Amino acid sequence: MGNQGVIVKNLIIIIGLVLSFQVFAQTSEPGWRTQLRALVTQVAGAEWGEKIFGKPPVTESPLPMPEIPQQIKSSTDVETYGKVVKEPTEYDRLPADKKRQFDYRFIEELFQVTRKTNAKDEDLSTWLNTLDQGGSREGIYQALVLDEVYAAMEDMEERPSEKLLNFTLKFSQKYLNQTFKQETLAPLNLYSLKRILTEKSLDLMEYYEIHDLDGLYRWYANFSGELGYEHPGFLKSEVRQDPSPLYHYEWAKSMPLQHIKSEFIIKIHSVMNGLQLLQE
Repeated sequence: MGNQGVIVKNLIIIIGLVLSFQVFAQTSEPGWRTQLRALVTQVAGAEWGEKIFGKPPVTESPLPMPEIPQQIKSSTDVETYGKVVKEPTEYDRLPADKKRQFDYRFIEELFQVTRKTNAKDEDLSTWLNTLDQGGSREGIYQALVLDEVYAAMEDMEERPSEKLLNFTLKFSQKYLNQTFKQETLAPLNLYSLKRILTEKSLDLMEYYEIHDLDGLYRWYANFSGELGYEHPGFLKSEVRQDPSPLYHYEWAKSMPLQHIKSEFIIKIHSVMNGLQLLQE
């Protein structure tokens, strides 16, 4: 089917969705609009979501952003041994087999968002054993993006889309306190941009673990709420699509630190993958 046929098909789907939700929209909570926008975006693309529903509303976050230092030491610095030890969470009290199910799903998603491919059975077995033996989710991510497979992806000729570059510049300024020039980032491809942005963010999260644990929760919550507003179509679950920073703040407080980091990794890779597909 050609591009025109796809557009016509998408239009028919969108019209049907909008008509189907007319009665529902009159009686539902305001959140229906966010969820329907996400659905349309998944079916027909972000541009159609904005054409029908307009830009997602920009609201003032009730959570103040933590102070972001301009210079952050590498996460391998000896100071990381002084990180705050978080009290056990409800997740920590789950039986081992239940935790393994969550770890299995994390590894599946990690392969999908970093390499855009499904993990093989041997990959799942290897990395599950790593976690069983006390390894970290963050460590598995670092191993995947620093191996020869990912290095080959970074060498591919694939210029970043305009939307991906805009997201990278905005994110770096707001959440890393770093200002880049577009011409500096333009030669990099999707895989390089994802790795660089994620590594810098993980270093900042390490900094908050040492100096300001509540700052970590607020930083993550504001980031997650903003993605829920602006890019819900690229986030698979309703939990990730939630636009409320307060919701993500409470979630972060209730979860192990490794899970906050792994959710950040999955979210930022998912959104950047989606934006790369939206070529101007």
